[in-house]
Amino acid sequence: MSRLNGCDQTALHRKGKIAMLKNQVYKGIIFTAASAVIFGFTPILARISYDGGANGITMTFLRCLLSLPVLFLILKIKGIPLKVEPAWRMPVAVCGVFGAFATTVTLYMSYSYIPVGMATTLHFIYPVLVTAGCVLIFREGITIKKVLALLCGAAGTVLFLEHFSAATGSGTGIFLALLSGLFYSIHMVVMDKSGIKNMHYFKLSFYLCLFGAALSGIYGGVTGQLALHLTGQAWLFAFLVSICASVGAISLFQLGIRYTGASTAAILSTLEPITSVILGVLVLGELFTARKIAGCLCILLSVVLIAAAGKKR
Repeated sequence: MSRLNGCDQTALHRKGKIAMLKNQVYKGIIFTAASAVIFGFTPILARISYDGGANGITMTFLRCLLSLPVLFLILKIKGIPLKVEPAWRMPVAVCGVFGAFATTVTLYMSYSYIPVGMATTLHFIYPVLVTAGCVLIFREGITIKKVLALLCGAAGTVLFLEHFSAATGSGTGIFLALLSGLFYSIHMVVMDKSGIKNMHYFKLSFYLCLFGAALSGIYGGVTGQLALHLTGQAWLFAFLVSICASVGAISLFQLGIRYTGASTAAILSTLEPITSVILGVLVLGELFTARKIAGCLCILLSVVLIAAAGKKR
């Protein structure tokens, strides 16, 4: 009888563990999706601030700088020490350089050569790169549903690109946009595999913003692109972008990687262009074409497939 009870307890423990893992996956999906939505609408706010004298480099600098006092205050209130464990210092620095600085700078530089829509679409090569890196380098398993989700997400993103031709851009702009995707994929894989995804999310956001502010400030100062003579409205929207992206979206994205892994989080982040497209229609009066509708449906299908794959896992 005791042996049977022991078996029952083991079965119950196993079921409880499976349920907990499922809940973690679903939490990761929700966190990543929320992060993608926030990242999707902040460009609308940034575009408004550009009318008040800001530019890409200035926005990168202010997005990181203005969030630092807020993040520092949150850490102090929560009693979270600022000290970083020695094993995590190098990964944090790598993520700060590649994620907070290099990704943004190369993407904004590409805007000088090719349309913003094309650059953003090319930037979203990173889900493919992240998944390939996790599978080939780290021998991470991949399911059929995950492959289908990746293909649907990639197809949906490409559908948002309505005028892709040799005449619309230059090789330099294409190279820079693809390079930004490569840098961001490095950031994601390092965050996942180094273990810093387990660092407190506000602490990691603080250090990423610290690197981003320092490097973008130096870069903008050297190149003369750091413009701080902004209107009051531009400062307000720059602050809103800073809080939404650096305090909210980055922290949620880290939690998404913690619970789902880098490759799954990368695929789910394709919700970002959906948000940009919808707000572009509602706020900026852009056209909602058949291609954009098809793109939205493809990306939503990829999210459903990821959720199904997470349930099975």
